[in-house]
This record gives sequence, structure tokens and C-alpha cells, in this order.
Amino acid sequence: MKPIIDPRYSEASAPPQISRFLLQYAVACGHDPALLCRGLGFAPEDLQRPDYRLSFRQSYQLVRRARQLLGDSGLGLTVGSRQTPVSWGLVGLAMLASPDLGTALQLALRYQWHIGSLLDYRMELAGNQVLIHATPRFFDQEVAAFYLEEAFSSSLAIVRFLTGQDLVASRIEVQHPSPPHAQRYAELFRCPLRFAGEHNLMQFPASWLELPLPTRDDYVVAETCLLLDGTIRQDQGLSDLVETIEREVRKNLGAPPSLSQLASQLNLSERTLRRRIGEAGLSYHGIVDELRRTRALQLLGQHDNRLIDVACATGFSDVRNFRRAFKRWTGVTPRTAKQRIAAQP
Repeated sequence: MKPIIDPRYSEASAPPQISRFLLQYAVACGHDPALLCRGLGFAPEDLQRPDYRLSFRQSYQLVRRARQLLGDSGLGLTVGSRQTPVSWGLVGLAMLASPDLGTALQLALRYQWHIGSLLDYRMELAGNQVLIHATPRFFDQEVAAFYLEEAFSSSLAIVRFLTGQDLVASRIEVQHPSPPHAQRYAELFRCPLRFAGEHNLMQFPASWLELPLPTRDDYVVAETCLLLDGTIRQDQGLSDLVETIEREVRKNLGAPPSLSQLASQLNLSERTLRRRIGEAGLSYHGIVDELRRTRALQLLGQHDNRLIDVACATGFSDVRNFRRAFKRWTGVTPRTAKQRIAAQP
């Protein structure tokens, strides 16, 4: 398939926390971490430097190698369930010192980049339930499943650690199909599960937000947030802008807002917004196309989806127009892409 064209895929911008956890687990299993990293452009000791960054491409390649070497299809669950707040560094410390779980989760969302997240998260309150949505930034069915498993299992492990309670979510939904290790989901989460769903989300009672944390220290929270706010990555504002645009477009991918509508939402002029998107080496049309392409590939990976359903979900009322756009995005037809995805191990 046509390679991912988003320039951020190859930028060394991602904190290496998850890659570090992965190598630590490989070492615990008796493997040489240097062999896992060979040819990827970094060594295990590089990941110990607090200022070191990986590209998404390097992170994804490491996950593929580790899954193959360790022979664990549920490696994301394994790595995630072993984590504690300490695994999330300064953000984990701020969460430990928070007055309640709601504040701790808001801090995790606010500083998700510092945690080393390779997904985009948002929290939504729906009645007496809270929904945590997770969205992969780039399409790769195998690696996206790993990061979703790692995200949900680590989040639950850390929530249980913070509160000291064996909390059980209301439900979990993921877009990837049921994996060979589905039983491990049931054992770990102990809640209703839905595979091949419309979203990637974890749902839990809103009452969790009010749970007090026994390690509260308001001074530590303030001091830690001050440190985190001072650690501004290069082009932080520009990257945040692009991520904000992507979040707004994902809310209604079938009929995304116009550039002028989006500019109004962001309190910018249309001209300024177009210029700032251009500074990131992107265009608004290109951002929408990339999100539609990613969503189309995700949906095509679910064998029971009809082509008309995929077209409608990505903003096309006519299948012929969708086919033309998809071939422009990927170089192949939707049918060929579906066959290739199905043939992947």
C-alpha cells in the first residue's frame, strides 16, 4: 500500500516511554534489547535520556519486532497492565498528588504528550457515564491494536492504583476485530466488551471522578504542573493546532466543518488558520483526506462492512466518488485494500 505521507510520521517527536516499557519487558523475558533496536536508528540506552525522542515510524517498527520475537499477540495488554503512576513520570506524580480521580484524569489528558502517548485522547461526559475516546494517529492495524490495548490496560491499572480500589469499567469498545487473545480482555477488564465497534473507548461511571485520593498534596500538584508547563517542545503550539483541527474533523468526518467555520471556532481568521496549517507542511484538505483515508482503512479491516457503509462514514454519498478518492489516497481500489488487509497475519 501507499506509504503514510503525513510528515509527522517520520519526525523524531514522540517521547519513548512505551518503547522503554516494551524493551524492559523483553529483557525480563530474557531477550537482548540491542537486537530489537538494531537498524532502527537508536539504541536501548538512548531511551534512558529524558530529552530523547523517537519518530512514530521507529516506535511502530519496534512494536512489530517485539510482537514477532515474544510471540505474544496480546503484548499491549501485558505491557500496559504492569504500569503504575511512576511509569508516567512527572504526570504520574501530579496524578498521585491530586485531590480526586477526576482531577488526576484531567491532568493526564492535559499532559498526554508528556506521558508518551501515541494516541489522541478526549474525555466526554454522557449522563452519569464518562467516555474516554482514543484515536490512533496513523493507520497500521496491528500496531494500532497494540497501542489501544496498552492504553486501556495501563489506564485501568493506574486508576486502580490511585484509588486503591478494584474498579471495573462499564464497557470497552474497540474498532479492531476480536483477537486470538480475546479471553485475556475478559480476564483483565471484567466488563462488557465490543470488538469491531464504531469507536475506541472506555466507559465508566461518572461517580469515579469524585473518588478521593489518599496521596493528595496540592503543593506537589502545583509544582509538578509548573515543571510540565515549562517543558515546551519545539513547535508545541503548531502541533497542538493541528491536533485540535483533527479532533474537530473527527467529530463529524462525514461532513467536516469548512475552514471558515473551523477558524471561527478557534477565534482565528480563515487566512491566519490557512497560513498556520501551511507552516506545518499541511493543508486543510490534506488533513481531512488523511483522516478519511485512515478511517476508511480501519473500516475496510472489519470484514462485515459494506463498501457503501464505508463511503458514507467517510463523507461520500456516492460509492464511485469514494472509489476514486480511495485510489488517489492509496494507489489501489478499496476491494484490493480489503483483500490485503485480510491477508495480513
